[in-house]
Amino acid sequence: MASGSNRTTRADEVRARRKIEPARRKPIPTNPSVRVSRDAQNASRVVARRSYTSTQYSKSAATRNRSRVYMPTGTPGSEVRLPPLPQFHFSWRLLSGLIAVGMLVLLFMMETSTAFAVDQVNLSGGVRVPVEEISQKLDIQGESIIHVVPSDIENQILEAFPDIKAAEVKVRMPTDIDIVIQERIPALLWLNNEEVVYWIDQDGFAFTVRGEATLPIRVYANSEPPHPLGWVPPELQLEAIETENQEKLPLVDPAFVATVQKLNSIKPAESPMLYDAKNGLGWVDPHGWQVYFGDDDANIDMKLLEYTKIVETILDRNLQPVLISMEFLHAPYYRLEP
Repeated sequence: MASGSNRTTRADEVRARRKIEPARRKPIPTNPSVRVSRDAQNASRVVARRSYTSTQYSKSAATRNRSRVYMPTGTPGSEVRLPPLPQFHFSWRLLSGLIAVGMLVLLFMMETSTAFAVDQVNLSGGVRVPVEEISQKLDIQGESIIHVVPSDIENQILEAFPDIKAAEVKVRMPTDIDIVIQERIPALLWLNNEEVVYWIDQDGFAFTVRGEATLPIRVYANSEPPHPLGWVPPELQLEAIETENQEKLPLVDPAFVATVQKLNSIKPAESPMLYDAKNGLGWVDPHGWQVYFGDDDANIDMKLLEYTKIVETILDRNLQPVLISMEFLHAPYYRLEP
């Protein structure tokens, strides 16, 4: 009797036969009509394709990328799996949006909070102009500092204070404003009929007498000083045609100021400087008469030599004029009667 290990099963026989016999395939029919029929059947089959959007792919990818969290239960070898935590990814658009929102909130706080209100105006460079007067004129105390425009403040200072030549404004957060000014230096003190009118600086700008100054030359006049070319009286100026970039003209011709300074160095020290609208600049001669040299210092050296000769002739003739005019080099004259 054969042992159980030598028995062959049905499956063993099938495997053995497959190793010996070649695989037989079903022959393909060669009839053209059958082939066309089979192609028509295949073409009539409907294949349903499911489309996946990028959102579904991103959701599934985000679900796969969620980090898994396990917590120990206290029992050795056992854990509790928590729901996966989502992973957040910050984009540049989100970051820029947060910055924009933060800036809007900051601007709102700066505009409404008293912590950003102008509290102090620091003035430097001034000698005669007090800081209280500038602060009162500007009227910016308590205003939000984000509304302060340095260029506008500078223009207001120059417009309100003619005795200030230049101004520089700086905003110092959160509540301070620094103002550095340059005051005009008086060169002339203009007096009309013994009454003080204004100071005039080297550039010809006139401004109100304020404080003390020892440098100005006192000029005793009977009219206004000569104005520069193109000067228009304030009452005739048209505000409608004025522009912001229009250069402000001085009240006095700067060349006239230079002439006063030169003649002041020539005239006798004890004689006051005079100005007459018809005869120009001059002084009172030590002999008692008035002498005038015009409005400019052209040919002043020749005029002085000629004046010396005229004085010698007058003294030789024992004459006492009241006025000698040297305005025109080639046409001097003197007057004996007022």
